[in-house]
Amino acid sequence: MKKSVGTVLTTVLLAGLLAGCGGNANGGDAANTGGNGANSSGNAANAGGNAANGANAAGAGDDAGNANAGAAGNAGTNAEAGGGASGEPVTLKFATWSDPVVEQKKIDAFMKSHPNIKIEIDKSVTWPWDEKLGAAAAAGKLPDVFFVFNGPADVANGWLADMKPYLDADPDYSPDKIFSNLSETGQYNGKQYMLPHQMFMTGVLVNEDLFNKENVPLPKKNWTTKEFEDIAKKLTKVSDHQFGVENIVGAREAFVPQFDPSLGWLTYDGTKFNFDNPAFSDAIHWINNIVYNDKTSVDLYERAEQDKWYGKDKSGFVAGKVGMKIDANWAFADLAKNAKFKWDFLPLPADKGQRVPIVTDYVGMAANTKHPKEAYEFIKWLTFSKDGWMQRINEIEKPIQTMPLVNDRDVWDAYLKTTFTAPGIKDVISMIGDGFVDGYKWLPGDAEIIDKVLNPYDTKKDLVTLKVKPEDVAKDIQQKATAIFDKNKTQIDAATK
Repeated sequence: MKKSVGTVLTTVLLAGLLAGCGGNANGGDAANTGGNGANSSGNAANAGGNAANGANAAGAGDDAGNANAGAAGNAGTNAEAGGGASGEPVTLKFATWSDPVVEQKKIDAFMKSHPNIKIEIDKSVTWPWDEKLGAAAAAGKLPDVFFVFNGPADVANGWLADMKPYLDADPDYSPDKIFSNLSETGQYNGKQYMLPHQMFMTGVLVNEDLFNKENVPLPKKNWTTKEFEDIAKKLTKVSDHQFGVENIVGAREAFVPQFDPSLGWLTYDGTKFNFDNPAFSDAIHWINNIVYNDKTSVDLYERAEQDKWYGKDKSGFVAGKVGMKIDANWAFADLAKNAKFKWDFLPLPADKGQRVPIVTDYVGMAANTKHPKEAYEFIKWLTFSKDGWMQRINEIEKPIQTMPLVNDRDVWDAYLKTTFTAPGIKDVISMIGDGFVDGYKWLPGDAEIIDKVLNPYDTKKDLVTLKVKPEDVAKDIQQKATAIFDKNKTQIDAATK
């Protein structure tokens, strides 16, 4: 997979930074540090709760050009108008789905350094996000700045402005300022319609105490899928309700590229989907073997059964009864508060090539905002401003759930010194430049493919149980996915070329 110059530069910077961090990554015993566990599950839902709005999001692209003719009418002229005169007081509306207390703290910090810009949270845009955003667009009341749940639909509908002119004119911005493999997901036909403002990486949480109890050595960072299977067997004691793995059934998309590193999320390779690639079937068979043959995953059991063992809605991993859990860094704060054992975070095991799965949240500005310069300044603060990230890490979001997105040594040093990160996070961070991004919010057709093509199999667990063998339906899935992608790509091209 081709890497841009920005990705290479960022990777080089991080390599030097991580080498110099020494023991700062954990700053103490992560298992015993404090933290706001309540926010952990909320942020996990914000970043990864893609299925919750699936049907609505998937269909939004079909309405391209219809839902917001009025809102899109001024697109292209506002970007040149630049809002009010420099320093003139303006008020911006901001739509966010994150914790309102934390968001207000960020807003207050931004307004303190930008006294001419007032930010107000637009409470009319809530869930279902695309439906409420569409209603605001139809009424000509799109918020000036808003979180983006379905980028392709928002772009096709003309709701988002191209921020490239502002980025190009900004002396504080350069192509390597944000991880380019992340920022490029917000680009369509060379125009930058959204930027990532949060980043989460998927890996394997490990209970070091349970490993030691069972005399199982901790794996190295470049471990294999076979090693993962063997470790899971050694950790499992069914009679004690102790298991090797948790949360692997839903991790198919994360593991496909571990069997073929040329593929990304949902088998996308940068130009097309590849469900007929053997890696798609290989990942499903591998997960099936762990859950249904080896029986080393607690995922085999219904939630009601797990509730009896660990407590209602409680994770077996957090309870100390599961050795490994597929999860992301949004879980760190909750673990720091509630886990009574020593834990760490490792890259996913791989068969042929090890790559890190990344989940991002995006923000953009309305195409018809009357204050694009000011809206851009706020987006800049949220995404690649050094001052913004330093305040978020050190003051506003303690413990911060997201990883920094800005390519700045001081920012990353501050993040790695926080007391709730895991020592192994350094090994995962070094893989960001070659990571692959969850396509739900940015990849044309992704949401619709999940909703209309994969969910009919997944809701009944037909694929993971091998009731339907993936190799038998791969061609059909590929044909349907390609048709959906081509349709959505055509809509994007019509709106952006």
